[in-house]
Amino acid sequence: MLASPQVVIESLLSVGLLVVIPLPFAGRAAAAQTVATPSLTDLRAEHQQVLDGLNVKNADGKVMELDDESVPALVRKGWQLAGTWAAAYIEAHPTASARELERIFADFAPKPKGVKSQYGDFLEYSEYSLAGSAVRIGPSVYVIEASYGVDFRTSTFMVVARGQDGHFGALWNIKDLAEMHYPQQDEIGRWMHLVRRAYYNGPLNVARIVPLPRAANGHVRFLVDAYQAADGGTALAQLSIWEWDGAAANPLLVESYEYARNFDGFQFDGRTIRISTKEQLETLSSCGMCREPRGVWSVRVTPAGVENLGRRFLQPELQWADELLSKISEGADVTRLADRKVLDALKLRIHEGEEEARNLTPQSDATFSWGMLNECRVLRRGQQGGAFVLVVDEGRLQFTYELRQGRPYFTDVEIK
Repeated sequence: MLASPQVVIESLLSVGLLVVIPLPFAGRAAAAQTVATPSLTDLRAEHQQVLDGLNVKNADGKVMELDDESVPALVRKGWQLAGTWAAAYIEAHPTASARELERIFADFAPKPKGVKSQYGDFLEYSEYSLAGSAVRIGPSVYVIEASYGVDFRTSTFMVVARGQDGHFGALWNIKDLAEMHYPQQDEIGRWMHLVRRAYYNGPLNVARIVPLPRAANGHVRFLVDAYQAADGGTALAQLSIWEWDGAAANPLLVESYEYARNFDGFQFDGRTIRISTKEQLETLSSCGMCREPRGVWSVRVTPAGVENLGRRFLQPELQWADELLSKISEGADVTRLADRKVLDALKLRIHEGEEEARNLTPQSDATFSWGMLNECRVLRRGQQGGAFVLVVDEGRLQFTYELRQGRPYFTDVEIK
């Protein structure tokens, strides 16, 4: 039976355990140095100062927002302390169970205190807290995730492994890499920002870390599925896949996707990752909380590497109709997509819509929009063709199509 985390870690730290810890997140991950760690009590006390700083109340009795200029330095310091704590814990518990690793910060930071909401059966929080866990991805290699927040959370992930001195240390973190990538405003650069607004809408927060099969070269790999911690019914998320070479985590795939909130559609069978997505349309819009248009993104993981299999609509008919309507609006040649009578009917409805708008606002430069998608109902599908109903704000469109060399060709439309 394992001794308590506090007893074992205290004993290791009390004899001058050396742990490799990185310098504060400032793009200097390679410059990690070996220093004597403080005692467990000191680590916990220093982290409490971070929480106390985050939880200073203003005149309205509220804590600062993530956007506040004081937040970055505080959470960076907190993450550095969390990495030191995690390394010491793993040093003391090299065979810790998955459940114990989930609770790696249980003795490091107090649990958040919530009160029951008046708006439903859930707790509301008014102060910052730390949340996090560890996942073993290989012998003596762990990925740690840690986040701070009240309503919205901002998080990081780091790799804790044995250093050259044989002791565990936080050897790599995403924040250092993100700082180098941020000027490019690419996907890795998204991890740079800690606050609610960056070159996208909100900080990334880790949803899951999953160990992956080893690469052919023997390196361990892992994935991070993260989501955008911000407002809105449709959320931005990011899937990233990494290979640990003993000194750094190297990206194999980093790509964003969207999904409807409160809808978790992540699956991994040991070879293929499948993620339920919310796809984008050219002409039609979708409400924030709506799942449509639903899609699936597939990624295959093999010893040789990572293969992005792409995304597909669960209802391809919706994508086909959107393409047709979009190209008509652009004035493009769409004779290869639909019969002349289909095009004439759709163009007539667009013209009528523009006339209606001009009658309401004579001075406006009226443009027609089909509006928001309400429903796409498939009536029939077959090897030769099919039919479906598209319900949008501006009407009910029933399309009939045939397949020509695998591509739809619209033969009829009824507009009501």
